[in-house]
Amino acid sequence: MILGKKRKKKGQSEHTKKPVQPIPLTPDTAEGLKEQFRKFKEKFGRPPAPDDPIFFDPAADEPRPMIDEVIDQHMLEAMDKDTTHPAIIHAYQTTGRLVTKKNWKNLTKAQLKEWTDAIDEWHRTHAE
Repeated sequence: MILGKKRKKKGQSEHTKKPVQPIPLTPDTAEGLKEQFRKFKEKFGRPPAPDDPIFFDPAADEPRPMIDEVIDQHMLEAMDKDTTHPAIIHAYQTTGRLVTKKNWKNLTKAQLKEWTDAIDEWHRTHAE
């Protein structure tokens, strides 16, 4: 141990010193991340460093995050390609979040109400 310097334990976040929880990825998500790593290496000639954005601005000469509008456009294109129900797309555009069976428990009551209100709004204004 180096005197005067605290070492972080394996599995701890560098910033909070709290245990890091692994996030399970679906095969499609894992494949998408591998593709982003490949694109990063192709663009910048090296693998991404820990502080580099995985979803980067492809027009930039140095790694920097995509702007929110570009991310939203990619998300909407993916939803359209995946034939996501228009009510879900409307709720995403209205609230800025995508609610799933796995993450709805992490929302506040107000956030969940905002989401369901957006879904209800779409159904009120569109006859199916």
